[in-house]
Amino acid sequence: MKRSQRLVLIALLGTIGFLGCEDNSGSASSGGSTIIVTEMDGAVGQADGSLEEDLGAIADMAPMTAVDQGAPPLDSQVVDMAMPDAAVPVDQCEALGFTKRDFYEGGIGGPSYNFGALAGDFSVTTLRGEWSLRAEWSGCDSYVFLTHFPDLRGNPSGAWFGDLVWGSQLEALALTSPKNVHYFFISYERAPAARAALIEAQQTRFEQTLVAWLPDEGERDHWRARVHFVTDRASEIEGSVGGFVTDYMNYLFDPSSSVDLGGRGMAQAPLPFAFAIDRQQRWDSVGTLSPHVGASPEWSMVAYSPHFYNHKAALEERDSNEEVTKVELIDEDVTARHIVRTGMLPDAAAMANFDTLFIDIEVHCPHRNVFACSEWDRIGRVMFCLDPECMEQREIARWITPYWRRGTRRWMIDASPFLGLMSAGGEQTFRLVMGPNWERGTERKARFELRLSSSGKGRALGAERVYQGGGFNAEYNMNHGPVSFAVPAEAARAELVVILSGHGQSDGNNCSEWCDHRHDFAVNGNPIGEIRSELPVGSMRGCADKAGEGVPPGQYGNWAQGRAYWCPGWPVDALRFDITEHLTASEMEQLTYSANLAGGQPGGGNIDLSAYIVWYAADE
Repeated sequence: MKRSQRLVLIALLGTIGFLGCEDNSGSASSGGSTIIVTEMDGAVGQADGSLEEDLGAIADMAPMTAVDQGAPPLDSQVVDMAMPDAAVPVDQCEALGFTKRDFYEGGIGGPSYNFGALAGDFSVTTLRGEWSLRAEWSGCDSYVFLTHFPDLRGNPSGAWFGDLVWGSQLEALALTSPKNVHYFFISYERAPAARAALIEAQQTRFEQTLVAWLPDEGERDHWRARVHFVTDRASEIEGSVGGFVTDYMNYLFDPSSSVDLGGRGMAQAPLPFAFAIDRQQRWDSVGTLSPHVGASPEWSMVAYSPHFYNHKAALEERDSNEEVTKVELIDEDVTARHIVRTGMLPDAAAMANFDTLFIDIEVHCPHRNVFACSEWDRIGRVMFCLDPECMEQREIARWITPYWRRGTRRWMIDASPFLGLMSAGGEQTFRLVMGPNWERGTERKARFELRLSSSGKGRALGAERVYQGGGFNAEYNMNHGPVSFAVPAEAARAELVVILSGHGQSDGNNCSEWCDHRHDFAVNGNPIGEIRSELPVGSMRGCADKAGEGVPPGQYGNWAQGRAYWCPGWPVDALRFDITEHLTASEMEQLTYSANLAGGQPGGGNIDLSAYIVWYAADE
């Protein structure tokens, strides 16, 4: 039955989006999505195909042009797409150094298709034969589905998003992906003949891509065996995948699934052009395939997701194998962004045996509509409170929250230099910050845990904060004069520990988020070396290339581009510099600090800085 709806188009507009900060307190950057409300009449159909004449309405997309990525010319000859001859079996997981996990057979209560839920078995018919997850389970692979959707708009106008992504370049699947991934090209097209033609043409195009980009036949064979072309309709695939597609499409076309963004309108859930089963056998959304705000979607962006799944699997394995003392700070559903919690640490005698502290942070957005998740790349922090009321506090860990992203993100952040602050043990208070308090509240599951252990290195005995940041303007260096500090006589060594990131911009130079700001410290006149961002500032894929180290791909915002010292959805690790040789053993030492923009004057925006002198016991 047809009905009229008011839908919202989430339009990713503009260029790379070097926009200004909304607020320097808790705001990492701007550069996300513009929400446009559009009027349209559309038919809402069921994903199971019960309405032959109507597949449902999707908000109208603005015309876009696919980006030509400059591929070498494809061979126009007919290519041989036969499977390679059988070779001696190689254990792929062993060869890559990955730990295997057993296949999960399913449990009581029926299937769940929520992101993060366990996925069951599925079977597909491909152009090369039958394939099923259980039979092909390696224990270390991920499985990514690349979906063609026919034009589902009620009032088509301009290029269809689905055609743009389906026809985008394919070489990144082989050139950028890790070796332990399977890709499945599937289609939601109802007509069998039209669907078969689409799939066969995509297989031919992929084979031509392999010939054009990979000179090594062994490499080509690897990807021929791992890129599958499915002839079943996406919603009719046997098992969990068909169930997932059907269930999600029914959800998408349910008007109640739209998210109210206040004065910006109602936001419809996006089509699943890509989705995945990760190495932990859990559903993942993959997310947007646009390389930056306003760009056409590209299959090239999907290649970062398997790297992220390897990162998540490594964290899970580390969690299982490490012998640590755990102190839980929070494990609950929250909407607040500033949360004060106490944790019961071991007593002082036991704390004296620990030299390593990692903070395990896991945040899960449970919503199927991504626009119900947190929207912006904000500054997240763990603050150690120096008093029970948390009137005075010290930053001991920092990360940047991701743009809109469904599912789980997890970080383990090294906070070992700050163990001296909590050496008394017992009940201690922490402030957990996940962005500014004034931002729209979103429901998420938050788990923060301290992980204490010993590795035989000298433990931190104390820490003194010496500098904080501020506006990166003409007065910045004048506001950061010399600081005197003392290192206790019992200390065996000392470090300068710096937590540093740049945010916002002014003066038209994209500072301090997107500019090459540099920082100089000297101890008693001895420079420790200029600090520069290791990330390529302003590079188009600088942060995307860090997906294997934990940057969540597919965020609905400018997540892929490299920033100064940080990425959306990634820790801002503390920088550590041994300064022992520069100490005079006198009563007071002197530290100086200045900052510059690529050798020139400070250039605008805000420097978020926590700099400490930390002193340590001797190594055991």
